[in-house]
Amino acid sequence: MELKDRLKKARNYAGLTQKEIESRIKGLKQSSYSELERGESKSSTKLIDLATLFKVDPVWLATGDGEMLTKPTPSELMQRIRDIENGGARDSKIAPKGTVNIPMADNSDEVPILSWVAAGSWSNVEAVTFDDAIGRVSRPKNLSKNGFALIVRGQSMMPEFKPEDIIYVEPMVGLFSLKDSDLVVVQCNDDTEATFKQLVLGEKLNDMYLRPLNPDWHEQRMMPMGDCNLVGKVVGKYVEY
Repeated sequence: MELKDRLKKARNYAGLTQKEIESRIKGLKQSSYSELERGESKSSTKLIDLATLFKVDPVWLATGDGEMLTKPTPSELMQRIRDIENGGARDSKIAPKGTVNIPMADNSDEVPILSWVAAGSWSNVEAVTFDDAIGRVSRPKNLSKNGFALIVRGQSMMPEFKPEDIIYVEPMVGLFSLKDSDLVVVQCNDDTEATFKQLVLGEKLNDMYLRPLNPDWHEQRMMPMGDCNLVGKVVGKYVEY
């Protein structure tokens, strides 16, 4: 993986745009950073600043050696475990990068149905409210006030989820609270839309990947989770009898 690829991967992990980098790092213009991601520039004196901003290992960013994420210290790991045990999955300290707590509605009996584009923008810290809704559906008891719904498209998650099914998404979850085989909605790479897949965990954070539930789907192992922003966890499906 070249420097340009590592930069793009780290920036997507941090949930930042190239324009935001210019405002966060003094002396680094968007045009100069863009040249790095395009591979037109091969190095920069701002790599340590970039690694700090992206919260990735600076050695990995500069050379490709090691892992993208620095392993947490034992004390940091214990604190994460305590946060989860104490309901910290809803705590902003371990919420997915870019997640912003936005009141979705005053009416607690309804949930907004968002477009997949609006769901994707959630992870980029753009306001997602009832104004973005393409419809409304009743609210389940296990969904926070920031939860929303999506209409399933395509056949990648069949037979459990068919096109036009409505799924409930809980955005107030942290990456460290996810378990193997959880169903998640993510926004990956430069896609403007979110996508719905099943999470597969490995031994390391970089081993995570996504897969469809449909055994006949052409792509069974999809992009690593390190290239994606977590939008939320799917916690249910709307069923009408």
